[in-house]
Amino acid sequence: MNRLCIDQLSLTYRNGIKALNNISLDITNGMFGLLGPNGAGKSSLMKTIVGLQKPDSGTIIFNGVDVIRQPAFMRKQLGFLPQDFGVYPKTSAYDLLQHLAVLKGIDSAAVRKAQILYLLEKVNLYHAKDKEVHTFSGGMKQRFGIAQTLLGNPRIVIADEPTAGLDPEERNRFNILLSEISEKIIVILSTHIVEDVRNLCPQMAVIKEGALQAAGSPAQMINTLAGKVWTKQIHTSELSSYESSCKIIGRQLIAGAMHITVFSGKQPQGFHPLTPTLEHAYFHTLYHQ
Repeated sequence: MNRLCIDQLSLTYRNGIKALNNISLDITNGMFGLLGPNGAGKSSLMKTIVGLQKPDSGTIIFNGVDVIRQPAFMRKQLGFLPQDFGVYPKTSAYDLLQHLAVLKGIDSAAVRKAQILYLLEKVNLYHAKDKEVHTFSGGMKQRFGIAQTLLGNPRIVIADEPTAGLDPEERNRFNILLSEISEKIIVILSTHIVEDVRNLCPQMAVIKEGALQAAGSPAQMINTLAGKVWTKQIHTSELSSYESSCKIIGRQLIAGAMHITVFSGKQPQGFHPLTPTLEHAYFHTLYHQ
């Protein structure tokens, strides 16, 4: 069992922006969703975990090792899946993985070959191993990204907005693959897509402005809203009035009609009860806690 313990982590940049504010998390094997809007501090936390920047205070312990003091230990255990790899060279999938495997320190040619062919099969790209990666579709590039991430058998994988730009079918296929990977290692999914966290992650956290707002299972977060979520169809001209008088946690156009969802301890006049979702819990956590 792998374990990542983050304790009272804080970081302030030179321009005075407090990127991380006393964050504490305990993460074990499986998918862990790190949810927050753009600029919430997700990337700052990821960069600090992988050793690209040092915090002002706090500790990060991975499998018993203080990785702030020993960043090389984390790098040997780590697989990183960025949102975008940028421009690929005109190189085949196999040859590029071969190059990356050497950079990761896999010295044996036989071990490299066996691992590369296994990973290409696992991500359903074996048939395309001799094709140049820059010709791949968006979904194929993301699956190739998983293959390169898993080179060297990492114990922790960090995926930063990995499904951005994928169509629904590719996103679903990609998420299933991520879920399979997480059975024996830690996979931290950093995203602003609530649906991906709901579908994939047994545990999650919400951060905003560098601070931890909530942590637990999606079910626990949803249960905090039980009996407190209400909905009503309104005219769009009424929206600003409701925004000033209610805690709105959702709005949706259905067949051209505006429906709002609000959080309230008792049923507001004219509203109907609604079963809460993780999206409701997320927006309540961000804006009304």
